[in-house]
Amino acid sequence: MQNLFQNWRSFLNESLLLKPGPDGWKKYSQLVGEAYLAAPKFEQRAVPHFQAMIPFIETMFKRISSKVDIQFVDYHAYENAQQLKNDVKQNGVMKVATIDAEHDIFDESVNAKFRAIHDYMAHIQAIGSRGTQFSLMGEIQAYNVHLKTLPPEAAPALFTEVIGQVCAYYASGGKFAEQKICLLDNFDYYKIGMVDGYNIVNKQLIKL
Repeated sequence: MQNLFQNWRSFLNESLLLKPGPDGWKKYSQLVGEAYLAAPKFEQRAVPHFQAMIPFIETMFKRISSKVDIQFVDYHAYENAQQLKNDVKQNGVMKVATIDAEHDIFDESVNAKFRAIHDYMAHIQAIGSRGTQFSLMGEIQAYNVHLKTLPPEAAPALFTEVIGQVCAYYASGGKFAEQKICLLDNFDYYKIGMVDGYNIVNKQLIKL
């Protein structure tokens, strides 16, 4: 498993509220991951927020597929972000895994398209086209990229899909958690790092 805070310095151009360490991003990741794992698998109140993502997914997929040959495959094609970037740069191809993709709102096509959008916008285009890594900080950067292009009502669902899932991955020891349609209420969807019941002091989370 990659270092949780790999390449964090490359994200200093973001207004990061926390810093690496047990009371910084590690604590935040733990809190989000535990909340995701404890959340119900399906909440009706979350449905409109996930549905609000679908028009964005369809529009952005059309734009991206005009630039790169997106190939859907039944395996995880890349071990790291550099392999993904090399395939796109050298071959004009981006492979997107369709496995582990069960979703109660998105059909298989929409969910696969969202993965493609996520990989291209975050791991290829972000940070002045330097892209991001497959890591906690990479996914936070990916989330920030997506957030700028989505309608506000989709933000809670995007947080669950991106931040919730990656934090649950680390909280469960490097295992992918089941897909959930839920809202993680105690976290700020726009200022990543802020948690209800905690203050941020010297870029560390301090429980009230």
